[in-house]
Amino acid sequence: MQEIRRKNWAGQRLFVGLDLHKKAWVSTVRGRDLHLKTFTVPSGEEAFWKTLNHQFPGAQFIVAYEAGCFGYHIAEYINNNGGKAVIFPPHRIPTPPGVFVKTDKIDSRKLASELSKGLDGIYQPDRISLYHRSVIRKRSQLVRRKVEIQNQIKSDLLFYGIQLYTLGRYWSAEFLRRLWELEFVDPGYTRTFRIILQEYQEIVRNIKETTDYIKEMAQSDLYKERVCLLKSVPGVGDLSAMTILLEIFDINRFASAEKFASYVGLVPSEYSSGEKIRKGSLSGMGNKTLRSLLIEVSWVVIRKDPVLFEKYNRIKKGKTGAEAIVSVANSLARRIHYVLTNRSPYCLGVVV
Repeated sequence: MQEIRRKNWAGQRLFVGLDLHKKAWVSTVRGRDLHLKTFTVPSGEEAFWKTLNHQFPGAQFIVAYEAGCFGYHIAEYINNNGGKAVIFPPHRIPTPPGVFVKTDKIDSRKLASELSKGLDGIYQPDRISLYHRSVIRKRSQLVRRKVEIQNQIKSDLLFYGIQLYTLGRYWSAEFLRRLWELEFVDPGYTRTFRIILQEYQEIVRNIKETTDYIKEMAQSDLYKERVCLLKSVPGVGDLSAMTILLEIFDINRFASAEKFASYVGLVPSEYSSGEKIRKGSLSGMGNKTLRSLLIEVSWVVIRKDPVLFEKYNRIKKGKTGAEAIVSVANSLARRIHYVLTNRSPYCLGVVV
């Protein structure tokens, strides 16, 4: 396609699709109805932005790229330098049926095209909130690694016929002492086993240090009021309150409790045809971290809140306990939305 060249693009709004890679970025520039140019630049926001402004001086740029490993710093750079950045979740970018060719140029053109049609992007939080959310997520990664090591050690004990028992995932100091005292037939494996034990104890220390820091954040002026509100919900402590706050960032970006429940992923899938409407299981979309957390908290809430306890028992009569608790979690998500938007503590026994 012939490229459109123009010396002065002042006042023109151009849509830019950006396909990102570690070594090079492929960019497509278009107007509302016309493809203008596709080009490749070395990776880096400065090189990209300089090339874009050189090619189309004076234009107003709206730039879109897919959410992923490049995070938000590119969007922050573009927004701070006079442009507007939009980040698309990959699942919202449609692929025409029967299309089996995928290239960087095609991807960038698709992004530019969807951007020109007005497709909305995801919420872009501020940098401090992102760092704080990363602290929460790093702690979760440490906890998963801790459980993984525990399972490895228990598997080794079973494999070599060593009977040492402990209840649950909490390992007492006495149990750890007995693990350190184990002597295997092969001295080399004994050393290796102790290296794994050492890693486990280091991770436990790191989890504690990270947890202490999160609790400090919870008492800071930035979060203290909202944490107190969320802790009025039965089963919510400092960690779960901070997780909720840092996964949603700003509750006011959800226009209604229904939209918040949908973001969490606590709404059923729907199959409709004609006059028939059938509700299915959860769609699988949404924030998995929040969904798991609210379902876990719901098991505590039904022991404290008579209204949600009644709802759980009523739904369980025709469905499974798992389906009933998901319905309770949906109600809980709506109540959390109310608590945060109205700055009002959770009230037990309120019909919703």
